[in-house]
Amino acid sequence: MKKMLVIALVAVVGCASAWAQKGQMAAGVNLLYGSEVNSVGLGAKFQYGILERLRGEASFNYYFPNNGFHMWDINANAHYVFPIAEKFKAYPLAGLTVVNKSYSDIDDSITRFGLNLGGGCEYDVTPNITVNFEFKYSIVSTIDQAVLGLGAVYKFRIP
Repeated sequence: MKKMLVIALVAVVGCASAWAQKGQMAAGVNLLYGSEVNSVGLGAKFQYGILERLRGEASFNYYFPNNGFHMWDINANAHYVFPIAEKFKAYPLAGLTVVNKSYSDIDDSITRFGLNLGGGCEYDVTPNITVNFEFKYSIVSTIDQAVLGLGAVYKFRIP
């Protein structure tokens, strides 16, 4: 099962990089809250347009230490974007995650693969800057976590 998740993650990232130059791209940051670690975190993300309404997102999130442990995760998610108004959009998301939970008191850590499900909404502040709010649930053996995120991205194209 773990090998299948690794193969799927590599396929998603590999396919995404092949499509990344065809559409709009964006890079940004997230302020996060994770329920498992019960702490805030910071994240970095990169989005790329695959089709008109379908985009992929790769992200890395780090949650600050709390109660003797901290976490990080790497995600590969797909968003299907629905335009609601001229500058406002909503999207469901689904994808894969790799989560690591480390303990400060003992030299031990757990790394698991899992799935992300959730959704979000975004508002175009300018043609190149978008802010968003997102909720996702990471389904991961023994370390499931709900994540709330507030973020911003800068959109660009590679000619």
